[in-house]
Amino acid sequence: MKKIKFIVLAIVTVVVFSSCQQIFTYSPLTWAQRDPSTLPPVQQIAYAESILTSGDTAAIAVAYAVIDKLVTADPSNVELQLLAADLAIGGSGISDAIGNLDLNNLDTSIEAVLSTIDLTLVAASASHVVAAEALDASAISAEQYLNTGLILLAQAADESGDFTTLNTITIGGTVEAGEATLIQAEDFIVKGGGNIADYGITEVFP
Repeated sequence: MKKIKFIVLAIVTVVVFSSCQQIFTYSPLTWAQRDPSTLPPVQQIAYAESILTSGDTAAIAVAYAVIDKLVTADPSNVELQLLAADLAIGGSGISDAIGNLDLNNLDTSIEAVLSTIDLTLVAASASHVVAAEALDASAISAEQYLNTGLILLAQAADESGDFTTLNTITIGGTVEAGEATLIQAEDFIVKGGGNIADYGITEVFP
């Protein structure tokens, strides 16, 4: 159940992740068939920005790997951090999973799409936005804040055991598993214009 709840929240995250433009344009790319790792850094960035709208999950994941290397070489570049965040979500397969969800039979449908989502990339997206905030909070959109907050909320639930346990944490008392991540999740959700109570955490924050 813990993993299923993580996935459910991750899917909700992408539904409102407007910065990734879930309705893809499928624009033709003149260099779409090239290996982006062979391009100069400036062209790698241009390629990655273009591939985000292609709807090609595998290509977006490849672009993420390339941009992540640029981030590693230049971690103080907030634009690269946020580009990497969008690529990680786009390459995670969540968009495909949303298309395969059967809302009339959600439990079975979720089970069917679990294996299609790369949770490592989902978590990486949040890590890049967290890093970007430390560099320049003004560069982060409300959508990126909200969706990163939701991913962090899912991670907090994973750390604490489940959402029920997470909802019993007492902030300021003995530090509990998932507490630090929960506090950060609430901060990001608020900065994104949301309310953590809307996502099931009703007993922790006033």
